Amino acid sequence: MEKKEVSFRRKLMTTVLCVTIPLIILLFVSNVYSTQVFNGKIADSNMRSMDYRAARIEESLESVNGFLTGVMASSVDFRTLSGGTTQLNAHLASYALFNQLKTAMSAYEDAGAFFIYSVPSHTERDMFASSFDYEEKTAIRAFVREAVAADAYTYQMEWRHVEIDGTSYLFRFYGGRGTYLAAMVPLERLGDTSVLHLENEAVMLFADEQNQPLTARDFVEANGIDLNGDYSRYFISGKSERYMLVGRKLEHTDCRAVLAVNESGFFGSLNVWQAALFLTSILALVLIPVLQLRLTRSISEPVDHIRDTMEQIRAGKLDAKVQGETNIREFHEMNETFNTMMTQIKDLKIESYEHEIETQKAQLRYLQLQIRPHFFLNCLKSLYALAEAGKYDRIQKMILEFSKHIRYIFTDSMEFVPLSRELDHIRNYIEMQGGSSQYPPVCRIDADPLLLNLPIPPLSLQTFVENSVKHDTSPDHALEIDVRASILRSGVDTFADLTVSDNGTGFPESVIQEINDPDSPLYAQHHVGINNIKKRMSLIYGDSVLYAFFNRDIGSVSEIFIPINPEELRKQAADGNTTEKNEGNTEGGQDL
Repeated sequence: MEKKEVSFRRKLMTTVLCVTIPLIILLFVSNVYSTQVFNGKIADSNMRSMDYRAARIEESLESVNGFLTGVMASSVDFRTLSGGTTQLNAHLASYALFNQLKTAMSAYEDAGAFFIYSVPSHTERDMFASSFDYEEKTAIRAFVREAVAADAYTYQMEWRHVEIDGTSYLFRFYGGRGTYLAAMVPLERLGDTSVLHLENEAVMLFADEQNQPLTARDFVEANGIDLNGDYSRYFISGKSERYMLVGRKLEHTDCRAVLAVNESGFFGSLNVWQAALFLTSILALVLIPVLQLRLTRSISEPVDHIRDTMEQIRAGKLDAKVQGETNIREFHEMNETFNTMMTQIKDLKIESYEHEIETQKAQLRYLQLQIRPHFFLNCLKSLYALAEAGKYDRIQKMILEFSKHIRYIFTDSMEFVPLSRELDHIRNYIEMQGGSSQYPPVCRIDADPLLLNLPIPPLSLQTFVENSVKHDTSPDHALEIDVRASILRSGVDTFADLTVSDNGTGFPESVIQEINDPDSPLYAQHHVGINNIKKRMSLIYGDSVLYAFFNRDIGSVSEIFIPINPEELRKQAADGNTTEKNEGNTEGGQDL
């Protein structure tokens, strides 16, 4: 059954109007605003309470600090202990300090203990508040004694928290060089919230600089409270019950004071209208998935089809078409137009490719024709030299060999030949050169069997061999030429390495620079053969073919690296016998 087409605009308007968007926005803005205002007021109240308590703690700690600093700076008895003295004098000085600290103990209610330690005078005295039992005193004395012996604390370190037998304390040391006054404050004593008069349940605890609890650990663990949060304002944490947390760092300590206030009363504080708005917002939210599903089926899916098709086209699949049915008129027309446009683009691209291929074939044919006069002239020079020497038998043999070369050059399919054919004609060429010199050139050929059926442009290697013969100027020894074809693997790439080397005089340095230059002119007056090969290789293989021309200690080397597919080579090698047989039948039917 054919679907009825409707307007995209009409369908979109119908879908959007199904949900009262202005109402949802109003409800959410109202609830968010109410929540923020309410929580903000509670947070401000909690922060003021926490600041009040933190300020009292800091004031108390500063009072203790001021008192002990004054004693350390002005007490003759403390200086007596610091300098080392007799047993009697040390006893009297420490006793005087003890009485002075004992008198001040009642004035500083947050202080838990004072300590007098002097290693030079062998003196130890301390006093504790009445709330400490024997085991606690013993553990605290051991800690202070070890800290003094290790000289682990200084006045500049201010108040530092220490955990002793599972209980956290604040310590501050005054003095140095083995003589110290020390003060201890139990952190649990500082966490009293009864003075804050908060309406909801509240706990004041302390945490270290890594936000790990130092007090009220059972409370934090039982309620699943995470103390990592933004203390520049407030944050909510807790699992079984939710708590609003505010806090700040206590000055001159390495601790943070945190106030956790039970937040369970928030929803109960909302009036009837706020609660109704909240429930209405929840109901409106239920309609959002329905709206999303409708929009997805009507709009998102057709758009996704178009996008997927464009991705396929970008990947090179020009025959990709937009699929999927839609009853929206605009999308239906867009899909048809897009598919028609891609069909036209594909046809135009095919025509462009065909035109480019024909152009390249024409260039290749021209380059092949360009190399023929070069080769013919060299052959005529060799025949002329034999005629001057009166070697008529050799001339006849050379003419037969020359005819094979002419047949090779004028074969119908001249764009590629198997490497084996190129090597055969190199042998022919060397035979042709054998009678025109006192020392005939010698050519050794070493080819990997897998490369014998490799298709290459004709006269590629033969041109390098011809250059070696043409430019050899050594009259007293035979020219030796090595032709090698091997497989070279470099990373993930595989190349056919075609090399022609000789023991001749080599390339002049200026020639090496010119022929190794990738921007050397194609139709230069000199080195036509080499430039011709480079241009033909470039038309066939593009930038993936590489060249190397250089001199050895004796002679020169010309090298070409052609990218190959090893799997295709094995297949060509398997079919090589049939191909060679057919080519042999073709050559047998021609003669020049």
